[in-house]
Amino acid sequence: MAYLGKGRREDLFVLATELNLKHDKSMTIATLKNLITGSEGYDEELTKNQHATIVGDRKSNEERIRTEEQEQKLRIEEREERIRIEKLRIDEQKRKDEFELEKLRIQAQSNLGAATYEC
Repeated sequence: MAYLGKGRREDLFVLATELNLKHDKSMTIATLKNLITGSEGYDEELTKNQHATIVGDRKSNEERIRTEEQEQKLRIEEREERIRIEKLRIDEQKRKDEFELEKLRIQAQSNLGAATYEC
């Protein structure tokens, strides 16, 4: 019966449901344990195996969710890094374009000044 204390309250709710026991969400862990162990046809070995499966499934599900969240976070970070790099590339291109434009202005002013000087 000590095995019932190794999981969570939610695990005991699932176990009680699988055993077709009437329960409600206000029940405490102790009340759920008593309900399960005091039920008609209680088989400790079967109940222990069911409980272990329920706990294992919950832990697997939690791990899967944690892994998915980490993967999602990594995808977001990678996307943000690509955006940051693209912004840097655009800024660099903008600086180059502005530099070229300024060179052309200076060259045009120089040519205009030379043409004015020749006249």
